[in-house]
Amino acid sequence: MQKVKKVCAAYENETCVLKLQRDVISVSGPDAGKYLQGQLTQDVLAMEEGESAWSFLLNPEGKVNAWLRITHIGEHKYLLDIDSDSGEIVLARLLRFKLRTDCELTLEKWEGITIIGKDASSFARKSSSKQIVAQTLWPQISSVDIIGGDTKAIFERFPEPKQSYDFLRIVNCIPKMGTELHEKVIPAETGLVEKSVSFTKGCYTGQELIARIDSRGNKVPKNLMLVACQESMAIGDEVEVDGSSVGKLTSVASESNLTVGLAYIMRKASLASEGKVKGNTVSINSQQNTFPLEGIG
Repeated sequence: MQKVKKVCAAYENETCVLKLQRDVISVSGPDAGKYLQGQLTQDVLAMEEGESAWSFLLNPEGKVNAWLRITHIGEHKYLLDIDSDSGEIVLARLLRFKLRTDCELTLEKWEGITIIGKDASSFARKSSSKQIVAQTLWPQISSVDIIGGDTKAIFERFPEPKQSYDFLRIVNCIPKMGTELHEKVIPAETGLVEKSVSFTKGCYTGQELIARIDSRGNKVPKNLMLVACQESMAIGDEVEVDGSSVGKLTSVASESNLTVGLAYIMRKASLASEGKVKGNTVSINSQQNTFPLEGIG
């Protein structure tokens, strides 16, 4: 949809800042790296100090407990940041598998900002024990998260965008804990496996399902996709293609006369570019092909 393209393209020429809150779990101790290596889908032990990476945390059946970012901040020290209000669930899951392991886990809420647009990449720098600085995984808009520490001066330097954080998250086809991400979802359905899973590391909890689906070409029953239209939509609305229901909206946000949402769309309709929601025509796009824009990170 042309309107969505224009929203994303506008940030090639301007810089804006959004407030951000993340739950942060500190993992430290002699066994911290080894322990996380066996729990997360990323290759934790291969990370350089100051490096951040996105990862899944799975249950033994290979379903999603969480999607989070891990940052290596020093010898035997890591920070995990997750969607706000999801930290307790993640902490409980990690502690359940922490047996005879010499490391400590603590949970805090950290305030921060997301810088989006033209100058966002200029704020990228090395993370520390007090501040996570890392690029987001937004494919359509260049953006950097700064979580923790003093961000007041940066927040006051740039204007807030016209669109809400949730609207921009949806436009970039980024799932949220509790809506698109829960224990009924498998990683391959989210479109985030390529950026969140290492296929060269050793064993970890839930690995078997990921490996099996990868060996079959990542063919899954449904895929997370962006749905957009100029009419109203609501969470729970059915998305139809050729008269058949192929999914339901899990997140929705509106700005002006543009409404965007996320839905897990059945594989049989994954190549469709249009559908219907409440009788209104909507555009449907996958995460990998979400209104591609040259030069946008």
